[in-house]
Amino acid sequence: MLTVLRRRDFRLVYAAMATSLLGDASLLLIPAILAKKLTGSDGAAGLTLLFFTLPLCVSPLFGWVIDRFDRRRFLVGACLASAAGIMPLAAVSGPDTVWLAYLASAAMGCSYTAVFGALNGLLKSMLPERLLVDANSVLQVTRQGLRLVGPLLGVAVYTGFGLWAAVLLDAATFVAAALAFAALPPGPPAALPPGPPAAPPRHGPAAPPRDGPAGPPRPEPAGRPERSRLRAELLAGARHIAGEPGIRRAVGSFCLMSAAAGATESLIFAVIQAAGRPPEFTAFTSTAMGIGAVAGGTLAAPAVRRWGELPVIGAGIGLHGLAVALWLLSADVTLAAAMLVSGGGLTAAGIAVRTLKQRRSPGHVLGRVSTAFDALTGALQLASIAAGAVLVTVVDHRILLVAVAAVICWAGARCFGVAQAVSPRAG
Repeated sequence: MLTVLRRRDFRLVYAAMATSLLGDASLLLIPAILAKKLTGSDGAAGLTLLFFTLPLCVSPLFGWVIDRFDRRRFLVGACLASAAGIMPLAAVSGPDTVWLAYLASAAMGCSYTAVFGALNGLLKSMLPERLLVDANSVLQVTRQGLRLVGPLLGVAVYTGFGLWAAVLLDAATFVAAALAFAALPPGPPAALPPGPPAAPPRHGPAAPPRDGPAGPPRPEPAGRPERSRLRAELLAGARHIAGEPGIRRAVGSFCLMSAAAGATESLIFAVIQAAGRPPEFTAFTSTAMGIGAVAGGTLAAPAVRRWGELPVIGAGIGLHGLAVALWLLSADVTLAAAMLVSGGGLTAAGIAVRTLKQRRSPGHVLGRVSTAFDALTGALQLASIAAGAVLVTVVDHRILLVAVAAVICWAGARCFGVAQAVSPRAG
């Protein structure tokens, strides 16, 4: 990590991301707090999460735009647009304006999708391959560390100085991030690869069809070639994932985990209730998970160098499954240990899969690969959250914990066996 931080270009990227991540973390809880405070509805507060995740549904479109522009310039524009996009939140003043909180949540989701999609390509273009895992680890450790203190800072600013102050703080961090990205040296545009060559013109009369004389040529519907090419470009990321064995295996494991792990968002409250603790105890478990995430991010780079990306992904997902199984014990110490293990495993797996995508994807398609991955896993996790919220009311939470833990462990196990064939050591 120290090696990559000695590079001036990466230090600028690090400063930009650390600043904007602090602003994001500080504003993370504010839309939900406003919705709950102004409407008194838990559902209204929960809708802010839904609007935050909705941009994942169109993330391949973000990837298509990312891959057409120089990543440095795109990130400058994305940060400035993010600063403008969250400003409507400051105008929320009553139940009739809560929709502005949803609009701001959607803008934050767009910012997350666009910035991280472009960041993967920027790092690939500016760093040697051996330093990619270190860069991803530094950024992920910083992100997890800021998520421990950012929400507290945001709530403190909101309660002490008002809503406008909290919104302006986040907007200022985006502007500062844009300035840091602008200080990077310009790079070549990440142009899309050329399409297939045009067919050579025919000379002489066309041969008649076998079943009759030649008739007038059938006109090509207007706009069909353009639509076909656009569809092909939008799906290029998904096609690359399907055609690259290592990424396909990793994405399959993440999708399987996401399809089950979303249920833990509801199960954790049942576990805490069984332990005789109030719902506010989730603040303690979240802190423990954040500490584990920092530790996992620190250990991820040497682990990837030693064993490769896929084994680290499998081990990280498996540790998360083991942690969910430990929730069955419902003891304070066990819950804390489980959240530490879960945070460390998920963070290490996330760093490894990000590095794998960067190493095994060409630069001109990496934005679409990243956003296609986000779309697949995000949609499955959203469906899992909804299913878990329903199932936890009709099925004993211990049965659900066993099922979820088994599926997650299976997802991790899928990354082993083929690991050495598709993921050589990144020494």
